[in-house]
Amino acid sequence: MSDDDARGRVHYGIARVDLYLPGIDSLKGKRALLRRAQAALNDQLGVSVAEVGAQDRWQRAVLGVALAASTATGVDRVLDRLTAILERDPRVEVLAVTDLADHLDADAGEQQLPGTFER
Repeated sequence: MSDDDARGRVHYGIARVDLYLPGIDSLKGKRALLRRAQAALNDQLGVSVAEVGAQDRWQRAVLGVALAASTATGVDRVLDRLTAILERDPRVEVLAVTDLADHLDADAGEQQLPGTFER
């Protein structure tokens, strides 16, 4: 057992993924394509995905992606695979990925977040 496991460290990652969807000509078509993309990310990487921007634009989308893992390496591997999985569909072009990886420790003395408490 590593020190991270013993201390209950939670590693997490979040990403903002900006997409261009050439050839999409309606919001209905966009929604169908995004549902498939979200399902692929969830099934293959186990991440949570939500459309967080450009909801009213046919050929653009912004996805928010979140994940938690027991190691920093696990988070980095998942974040590195986002683009490849999305671009398997030729109708999806990834314009930009902005991501952040960090961790939370179980020890309240090291990092107590607002709204957290110990029992």
